Amino acid sequence: MKASIMIVFQFMALTVSSITSVKTSAADEMLYSKKEAILPPENKEQELITFAKKLMGIKYIYGAASPARGFDCSGFVYYVFSKFSVKLPRSSAAIGEVGEHVSLGNAKAGDIILFTGTNPAKRSIGHVGIVVSNDSSQGLRFIHASSGKAQAVTETMLEGSYKRRFMKIVRVIS
Repeated sequence: MKASIMIVFQFMALTVSSITSVKTSAADEMLYSKKEAILPPENKEQELITFAKKLMGIKYIYGAASPARGFDCSGFVYYVFSKFSVKLPRSSAAIGEVGEHVSLGNAKAGDIILFTGTNPAKRSIGHVGIVVSNDSSQGLRFIHASSGKAQAVTETMLEGSYKRRFMKIVRVIS
């Protein structure tokens, strides 16, 4: 009887030991939860937007693609998507060649919005941002590294000169 109780006790101790060794640290769980494959589709886009908003106010620097140095428009989009394991080209024109074209009415958070450069008469892609929201009451909002008045990462409504410069929307997260 003592031997069988001892065996059961040893088995239970081994099982508890196995279970606790499988437990991951809080840091591992945070890293794991960031993996694109395990996020439900509606959370991927929202996490991307939340991350992008944390970069608001970082200064605009032509050719830059890091929070330490600054961002240009395509550097900002490239950096944000890279943090979610989405590989994009580095230039705004090349970003316009990837993904699935989406109509303006069907744009959603996490889509990429593309514009002409500062001259709307020149109809080639020269600016890029990330759609933050698109609803009938507030219209479309996007986040981007602006070389205009803000000279930083900022959130903007699709109106005025941006509406005139609008080229298209692409979706790279399905």
